Amino acid sequence: MRLTSPKSGLLTAAFLALFETAKGHSWPESTRRIATNGTFIGNEGFDRAHIDREKPTEQFDYLLPPNGRATGKLITWDLPIVRASQGPLMDSSYSEKFPMLKVAPGDYAAIFYLENGHVTRADGANPNKPINRGTIYLYGTYENDLSKTTLTDVLHTWTADGKGGNGKGRLLATRNYDDGQCHEPIPVTGDPEGISKFRKDEITNSESLRCQSDFQVPLDAKPGKVLTILWVWDWPDMNKPGVAVPPASFHANSSEFGDHFVTVPEIYTGVVDYQIVDPCDDSLGEVKGPTCTKNSKFKFDPKQPAENRAIQRQMAQPFMVKVPQAGFGDQDRSSAKLSPAAREGRASADKANIPLAALIGKETKPPVPFSMDILEGQKNVTDIVAPQPTTGTETSTPAPPKPTSEPGRGDGVFYVTVTVPKSFVTVTVAATATVSQGV
Repeated sequence: MRLTSPKSGLLTAAFLALFETAKGHSWPESTRRIATNGTFIGNEGFDRAHIDREKPTEQFDYLLPPNGRATGKLITWDLPIVRASQGPLMDSSYSEKFPMLKVAPGDYAAIFYLENGHVTRADGANPNKPINRGTIYLYGTYENDLSKTTLTDVLHTWTADGKGGNGKGRLLATRNYDDGQCHEPIPVTGDPEGISKFRKDEITNSESLRCQSDFQVPLDAKPGKVLTILWVWDWPDMNKPGVAVPPASFHANSSEFGDHFVTVPEIYTGVVDYQIVDPCDDSLGEVKGPTCTKNSKFKFDPKQPAENRAIQRQMAQPFMVKVPQAGFGDQDRSSAKLSPAAREGRASADKANIPLAALIGKETKPPVPFSMDILEGQKNVTDIVAPQPTTGTETSTPAPPKPTSEPGRGDGVFYVTVTVPKSFVTVTVAATATVSQGV
């Protein structure tokens, strides 16, 4: 179509700009069950009030604070955690085309999102973004109406033991936004860092691969209920390059955090619901829930293509980012009198879990393409280290056992120790010490 008026040209430009903005951000878009061997099973489910990317005029992501990047913009107490259309859970929130996923207690599930260049152009427009590409928090609740739930009700407030904040939900998992394998096709502008090409050639053998956040449905989830998962991506500007895991974003410009602090908070959120069914329910298809039969063994198959499987490390570790709300470090995030060690304990960088960990601490933009030692760090993982929370009670998530190591075994087996405390809990997982390349 030929444009003949200035007005129509401006409208078209605005439309295209909106479309490019939508393509450039990420949010949870779909979800699938994960079998005990790590394979994706069944049909996809979707996020609440799903918006098709083919409709660029719609509001896609939910950015906090609104209109996000004004310097000094702070997270305030009254910001709703999800966009208005995702607040209430209604009959229209899901459809035959975009259904809610059915899962069983103890199931694993993957939430998918597109990296949109945030991973594969990791040192692009803003080198002060976190090296782990930001932290994803997965919170679970049975309070399905989120219309009056604010970001500060949940983020850094709900805890793994379910006692934090208003007690209406709990932290189920923490993930690095960069899952270690996702990438997009090499764009026409090239691949200066070399991440896209490396992952295609050495890890996935695919032109593109979605990112995933894997988590476990609580064992005590009650059939008939809807489990609501809040997906929160903390993606701030930091005060310097090379920071691996950011502190709480709504303390921007605070000297409380010592050397590393947020200069511009930027958070994206979404919500995915799951219909809890009996572990032996026919609606699950051929593969039932892991508690349908006794003594289910989780044997991860690392040989299947990356696009068909979950990430073993995520299945083995609920808390890949060791935040205080999961029992690591100091719980009091309000005191400015903490020691440097206590401040560091708030959200510590676990280099073993960060694909581009070799960039941690770099004060200047590293030369591109990235050196092979930096790229190789994405696949040369030798250990799966089970998290060790500092606290645990009868009604909180128990401290996981140490990883099981058996000489000569690198078959991807990981063993599940099930403890069912009185509260909203997940399975505790220990893994063998050897993990396959690319997982």
